[in-house]
Amino acid sequence: MGRKSKKNRNKKGGATAAAMKPAGTPAKPEQRKAERTPPSEKLQKVARISSMVLGAVFVLAGTLKVGDPWSFLGSLPAYGLPSAIRLPVTVLMPTIEVVLGIMLIAGWRLRQASMATAGFLTLFGGVIAYGWVMGTLQDCGCFGSWLQRTPPQALAEDAGMLALAVLGIMWAPVGKTDLSRFRLGVLATVAVGSIAMIGSTLAADTSTLEERILAAEVAVDEGIPSLKDLDLRNRDVFLYLFQPDCPHCIENGPAIARISQDPELPDVIGITHSVARGDVDFYLRTAGADFPAYEFLWPSFVQITGDGAVPQLVFLRHGRIAQVWKGNLPSTRELKRAIAARSSSSPQ
Repeated sequence: MGRKSKKNRNKKGGATAAAMKPAGTPAKPEQRKAERTPPSEKLQKVARISSMVLGAVFVLAGTLKVGDPWSFLGSLPAYGLPSAIRLPVTVLMPTIEVVLGIMLIAGWRLRQASMATAGFLTLFGGVIAYGWVMGTLQDCGCFGSWLQRTPPQALAEDAGMLALAVLGIMWAPVGKTDLSRFRLGVLATVAVGSIAMIGSTLAADTSTLEERILAAEVAVDEGIPSLKDLDLRNRDVFLYLFQPDCPHCIENGPAIARISQDPELPDVIGITHSVARGDVDFYLRTAGADFPAYEFLWPSFVQITGDGAVPQLVFLRHGRIAQVWKGNLPSTRELKRAIAARSSSSPQ
């Protein structure tokens, strides 16, 4: 009797469980993912080719920045980025570009890499548009100092690369392309090497401002005194770091004119980089200023200024930096007070 009842209960329980599971129960998410219809082979080939082209561009752009971080650092003020984040951006952005480029070329986690690339391009395009609207961006610095791109050109290229990234998102081959330990090791090695190269290049420049100026390559030298004849070590002098097409520098034109014309203040020497010939002369005439201005090539100008930010007024006392003013220039009265304070505090 007991065995029969137990047997009946088992049958009844099995029947109940079968009845509780509907015939049309949907598959689990994992099953749906595995059963998803993959793109056709032609579309997958299109996605791979577009991803390889996009990856090559990213590797090139990142490598050029890694090799010349000073130029990239010097382009960041034009984007309106705060000075506190310029150095991290200089180190991290090229590293991310190279790592994403390798993943796109090799097809590692292609869909995820394409999504990350699309987000990166969207953010970068927004920053370019902001600098363009503000009127401060002349060259995007996308390829360092090797290739100049205006904001419209950079935005057009950015849109084209974004389209390639979208193709990789839509038509990436279905299935896993996991990052094995070896692949992760390759990416980690590339990232660490990139950061180390950029950091060593930026940290290696321990020269004084005077040494950087004298070692820099002058672009234009028309009848003004030789840099070696400036004798920066034995006198007080103001170095005015500017670009003639910089809106903030144009606003400060009258201020630097008053400073250069005040006989109670040290002489002013201009340190600049210009895009078109004659820009510097036009800037000085418009501002009513009269002081020698040396035009440097862009990489040299960035090394002199430290980060390319302009305008800057640097007070040199016997070849050493005594004080730096960035942005709006101080009045002549403020400068005289600053010089007097430096004189009273310096040892006799």
